Amino acid sequence: VESKILRRERMEAIRQHVMALPERQRMAVLMHKYEGMDYRQIGEVLKLSESATKSLLFRAYQTLREKLKDFI
Repeated sequence: VESKILRRERMEAIRQHVMALPERQRMAVLMHKYEGMDYRQIGEVLKLSESATKSLLFRAYQTLREKLKDFI
C-alpha cells in the first residue's frame, strides 16, 4: 500500500513539473515521452532543426531532474 502511495505522489509531482515547463519545452517532452516521437518529428511540429530540438529537450529534462531530485 505504501509503495502505491509513493508511486502516485511521484507521478503527480512529475505531471505538475512537466506542466510547469515553458510551453515549447512542455510540448517537446510530451511528444518525446508520451507520443514516442523522435527528434526529427518533434522538430517538424515545432518548426525547429533537429539540433535545436535536442537542445530544447536537454534543457527541459535538466530542469525536471533538478525539480524532481527529491522524488527520484
